[in-house]
Amino acid sequence: MGFVLLKVKDVMATTVVTADAELNVRKAVKRMNKHEIGCLVVMKKGSFVGILTERDVLKRVVADARNPDETLVRDVMSKSLTVVGPEASLEEATFLMLEKRVKKLPVVKGKKLVGIVTLTDIARIARAKGLERLEHANIKANLIAHMQKVKIGEDVRLEIELINAGKGPALLMRVEEIVPEGFKVIKKPRISRIENRNLNMKGKRLAPLKTEEIRLILRPTTKGTFILKPRIICLDETGKYKSYEPEPVKIDVSEVVLPHRIATGYEDLDNLLFGGIPERYAVILTSPSCDEKDLLIKRFLEAGANKGQITFYITTRVSELGALVEDFQSNFYLLICNPQADSMIKSLPNVFKLKGVENLTDISIALALAFRKLDKPLKGPRRACVEIIPDVLLQHHAVDSRRWLNGVIPELRLQGFTTLAVMDPEMHSAREVRAILSLFEGEINIYEKETEKGLRKFLRIKRMYNQKYLESELYLKKENLEHERSRKSKQK
Repeated sequence: MGFVLLKVKDVMATTVVTADAELNVRKAVKRMNKHEIGCLVVMKKGSFVGILTERDVLKRVVADARNPDETLVRDVMSKSLTVVGPEASLEEATFLMLEKRVKKLPVVKGKKLVGIVTLTDIARIARAKGLERLEHANIKANLIAHMQKVKIGEDVRLEIELINAGKGPALLMRVEEIVPEGFKVIKKPRISRIENRNLNMKGKRLAPLKTEEIRLILRPTTKGTFILKPRIICLDETGKYKSYEPEPVKIDVSEVVLPHRIATGYEDLDNLLFGGIPERYAVILTSPSCDEKDLLIKRFLEAGANKGQITFYITTRVSELGALVEDFQSNFYLLICNPQADSMIKSLPNVFKLKGVENLTDISIALALAFRKLDKPLKGPRRACVEIIPDVLLQHHAVDSRRWLNGVIPELRLQGFTTLAVMDPEMHSAREVRAILSLFEGEINIYEKETEKGLRKFLRIKRMYNQKYLESELYLKKENLEHERSRKSKQK
């Protein structure tokens, strides 16, 4: 008798162990253990209303730390009323299970429950009788996202259910495009390996009529709508590669903006910081000399100026930020420490020129004069970028530099400023770097790393004392920073 001709009634279990919907979970699990089965058919007033499986107990009781004595079966059972008739063919039952993503089907005749059939039952009969199905491996894939609307930093649990409905075995090679850009892999199958956005399954064997569940936990680091369209690549017993695609799943990720945060001007970084740098924090950006660092500083200063926030910039250079000095004379203050300051920028009420960083007292006096120009009481958040630390360290070394910063940082905080300082650790000794870093509540680090596409720059938040942030690695693209700049300009 062929696979198509065999009927459900030929393989189903006619003795069905049931549980009342009002039974508590602990008693239900004891019943499963007693009968050595993996599910119970749930009844209510003589009618079939659902199935309680071991997976339901794990996902909805154990994982959620619910009390099994107080949790009722009806609250955690699978409520899908998918059933099959006893006269249906095994092929129909198999594909119904694949379509509905279940491994067990109650068998109903009229309104009466007469049995239960499982994928395991069908596989056992198929192997025993050598039944004909598709000659080679035939993978059916389902993609399940347990949450499709999440916030940045919330975990997304994914499951890919694979069933080999063919006659031959398959080797699972990889799952392509399973990790969207902007997501971090938190958990993956032990035997697998993440390669870029793909999951290398290392040729795991999937026998005929067997199932495989691939579980992943992803964490989004950027907002947006993401369509997950993975492709499963398998190798059949003839040596041919085949691909299978489950139905796509859409994930909507919204941003999280915590109160009292100062936006950095770069959205991807703000997402890692849940809205920006904590208000009145002093944070240091450690980075080698690079365009990406300069663009981040510029975004930070432009964001403050454009929002009308009091913004201080303490630097030895002006570069292309000179326009901010002229355009925002009421709220943008420049302290330039350079012997050539007169030729670099014209004299304005919001410009303080110093001959260099040799005299730290002069810089402190200039800061005090700038503070006197500010409104009292404080109106809104303020920000400052201190870009002279490398020059100060080279001139004064660790002890004097630390002593001076120990006075400047608290004073900026007292005046309502959130401070972003900048330093290149490679320019100084490890001792000097440690002496400076310990003064700041947070550190953001830009670094280079070798990738398959060559040397690339990345950003990571190394610490943010007593504050929530994402530890994810952010790939820094110069063009993205430039795009952010032009996009912000259009919104002004």
